[in-house]
Amino acid sequence: MARLKRTAIGGALFLSAAAPALAGEGGDITGRMAALVIQIAVILFAAWLGGRLFERAGLPSVLGELTAGILIGPYLVGGFAFPGFPHGLFPLQESFPISPELYGFATVASIVLLFLVGLETDLDIFLRFAGAGSAIGIGGVVASFVLGDLATVIFSRHVFGEAMGFSYPIPLFLGVVSTATSVGVSARILADKRKIDSPEGVTILAAAIIDDVLGIILLAIAVGVIKSGHFRWDQVGIVTARAIAVWLGFLGLGLALSQRLSKYLKILGDRGTISVMALALALLLSGIFEKSGLAMIIGAYVMGLTLSKTDLAFLIRDSLSILYRFFIPVFFCVMGMLVNPLDIFDARILFFSLIFSAIAVAAKLAGCGLPAFLFNFNRHGAGRIGMGMVPRGEVAMIIAGIGLSAGILEQESFGVAVVMTFITTLLPPLLFSRMLGKEILVLRREKDLKPRLEHLSFAIPNPETGNLLLDKVLEAFRREGFFVHRPDLRQQVYQVRKNETFITLSYTPSEIAFDCRQQDLVFVNTLIYEVLAELERVMRHLQGLSDRRNIGRQIFEPAACPLPPEQVRLGNHARLFNPAAVTIRLPGRNKEEILAALVNLFVRAGTISALQRPKVLAELLDRERDMSTGLQEGVAFPHARTPAVEHLACAAGISPEGVEFGSLDGAPARIFIATLIPESSPEPYLRLMADFSQYLSSEDNRRKLLECSRDHELFNLLQKV
Repeated sequence: MARLKRTAIGGALFLSAAAPALAGEGGDITGRMAALVIQIAVILFAAWLGGRLFERAGLPSVLGELTAGILIGPYLVGGFAFPGFPHGLFPLQESFPISPELYGFATVASIVLLFLVGLETDLDIFLRFAGAGSAIGIGGVVASFVLGDLATVIFSRHVFGEAMGFSYPIPLFLGVVSTATSVGVSARILADKRKIDSPEGVTILAAAIIDDVLGIILLAIAVGVIKSGHFRWDQVGIVTARAIAVWLGFLGLGLALSQRLSKYLKILGDRGTISVMALALALLLSGIFEKSGLAMIIGAYVMGLTLSKTDLAFLIRDSLSILYRFFIPVFFCVMGMLVNPLDIFDARILFFSLIFSAIAVAAKLAGCGLPAFLFNFNRHGAGRIGMGMVPRGEVAMIIAGIGLSAGILEQESFGVAVVMTFITTLLPPLLFSRMLGKEILVLRREKDLKPRLEHLSFAIPNPETGNLLLDKVLEAFRREGFFVHRPDLRQQVYQVRKNETFITLSYTPSEIAFDCRQQDLVFVNTLIYEVLAELERVMRHLQGLSDRRNIGRQIFEPAACPLPPEQVRLGNHARLFNPAAVTIRLPGRNKEEILAALVNLFVRAGTISALQRPKVLAELLDRERDMSTGLQEGVAFPHARTPAVEHLACAAGISPEGVEFGSLDGAPARIFIATLIPESSPEPYLRLMADFSQYLSSEDNRRKLLECSRDHELFNLLQKV
């Protein structure tokens, strides 16, 4: 440890000494890094605000993040000068709209995103529904690419000022951009409508896998053809063969070695280290693919697919979820910053953008919907499948960003891609949600319909219990050999599969719900029963390991207090008390009446409403049933977590005669400090209780509280000490 500390100190001193030299060589590098960290902070705040505003309007948050990037980018607010930033916070660069270091963040974000997309890819669905999924996925990719390329060629002279051919870089790349499908948007809607395991839902998810694979291979081919500088069919054949060979070679090798790779990663032991090293492998393979002439995101996707069939997939996704929350808003915001609004709102560009977006929607509807007729879907089912494949989103933006950074796309054509992504992510999901709301047949032969799904739900008393129960349930499914897939990291909806059994698990802080076939109801109930029995067994063992009453007594032991009671100050908690929530005469002859009187103090202070009184009282009583909050020397700390408050709140009362409260020493309780703790946000209530416990362990301090003759005197005492 000492050696490590010396090394860290030495490294810090070296960096401090090297900073001036670095600044002198490459421009003010320390100044650029200071600007970068401020830029990242502003991007995170702007992306969060934009995402929240769009979510409240019922729209995808990614569109809010994209819009926020446009607003704060170098073409708008980011270019305004202010003290410390003479050229603006996001100054427009000469060769590229943003700085290389900021685009580097976006590049890493795209690798993280595609790595997680690969991890979430369900190869079992792909193999099970390979027929329908392949036909629908291929149809959507071919129609989107051909129509997107063709539309750009037709309008090229009017929009871009020169006539272009089918194999020109801009038409070719816009065709590739239009092939993408953002299955996360559709999966979220399918889950909300409880249709994720319906015939159309499963088919959309399977087709989306094919769509992703073909789209990324098509990207590799397009980049290879464009870099070669000329279009010849023999050259296209060579590039295509090389791209597919590299793709399939690395994928086949990865899948063959996936279990061995998983075994080596497990040697690292720690969850965090395993996940970070898995991401390091994704970064390494991304660099190898880029050096081989293919896009970096292809390598990231391949590494994700490699690990998707291992038992580490869920662990890695869960551990990297915080990186997802950091990088993905940064990515969309940076993509928005690359957009020049003047180009988008140019009449020619806007006109073509709308036409290109309409063609992109029509291409997916026709390319995916028509092949669905070959697999027993009627017009309603084919329409749902086509509409479910329309949303673009993150993959389209990644491809467009690659095109812009490589000089293949210009600002005008990049703006077209952004508008298309925006429209296809905004409007079709609204129509798709409405289409799924109708209970109609989607297959031509009714006998081919899946059995009607049953809905089973279990109420959860609080989020802590819910999170523990969810982890145990998912673990139990995996022990039974089920494959657990989470289509969207932003939603806690899980697809659970094994052979012919398909179960959808939805989790909210108030309930855990299952949608399954009638014949699987007994299995789900049995699993929940065994999980609950296991949790009870764990709790019983924990109770045997610790003497809770003895620990409670030690709270008042002088040796357990780091400060003498007379030196403890409660001023840090003064803001938690309201004068109306303090009384020297608390009515009540038993525990329930005392708790009711304390709740009335919260109502009187306006902390909670009168309508919330019964619920809050029930929550306090429920906490008392676990174990009494009465400690020793006549002191009690009733408390409960409740959604009724958004911030920590306290009430204080004195019962002159004292009441039986189940205290540890058996003495009546006279001093009550009640606390309501918000469920939605963390609050340091344990520190509050610890400070009051130390303060009231002094007989002199307790006497001061008990001798108060007026409510305001007690309130002032709590404020001053």
